[in-house]
Amino acid sequence: MSDLRLVIYKDQHSPRSISLSTRTLYRTLVLGSFASLFFIGATILLIKLYLRGPTKISVPSHDDQSDSIIGPTNSPEELIRALRDEIELSKSRLQNAQALQNAPKELDSKNPALGLFSPIVTDKTQSGPFVKIANFKYSPGDGKSPLTLTFELHNAGSAEIVQKGYIVVLARNDSSLLGYPNIFRNSGPYLIDFEKGETFQVARFRLVNAQFSAERAKNFQILIFSRSGELLINTMHEVSN
Repeated sequence: MSDLRLVIYKDQHSPRSISLSTRTLYRTLVLGSFASLFFIGATILLIKLYLRGPTKISVPSHDDQSDSIIGPTNSPEELIRALRDEIELSKSRLQNAQALQNAPKELDSKNPALGLFSPIVTDKTQSGPFVKIANFKYSPGDGKSPLTLTFELHNAGSAEIVQKGYIVVLARNDSSLLGYPNIFRNSGPYLIDFEKGETFQVARFRLVNAQFSAERAKNFQILIFSRSGELLINTMHEVSN
């Protein structure tokens, strides 16, 4: 690439010439453009974050009474706690996948009901209580609003030990079995994938709001799992006519 030569004339003095490398000149212009774009982008991002305010970053907290009614925070401690929990959740799912791969394929004859779930699910309903549920409220659907079952999930132990896991609710009527959330597998040896359940973390209590695309249900089955697949609660709630 050729150089750029500048010749400077002043009064009666001898002309002076300055050689500039066009490669260096182009490189300087490109770097300057990138620096300007970065500065503009950073300024816009800071303005958006300032206008949005700290309450827009939602991080679970375990210090208040209910996970469902607390406000989100933006403290470094809460952000670190949320990040650690995401790492812990990912590790538990990897461990579950490994355990599933090594699990026996035959149905447990001692508890055939567990055949609905992954082979790694173990029945710990008699070992607790770790969590408990209370205050059921049933609302039938009407075509405009969904069939809804709400209840409270309580930590049955110390608030210092946060219980974590998955929530699954099954609704039965005369013709169908519905799941909340969408926990049914399309294929494979078992029907229900507990890791598709609604995740929870509870230090004291939180509200569960299970909704179904139906108008009526005869009963509900509430299943609470730990992150490692331990079945902590398996209870039925009958709907009174």
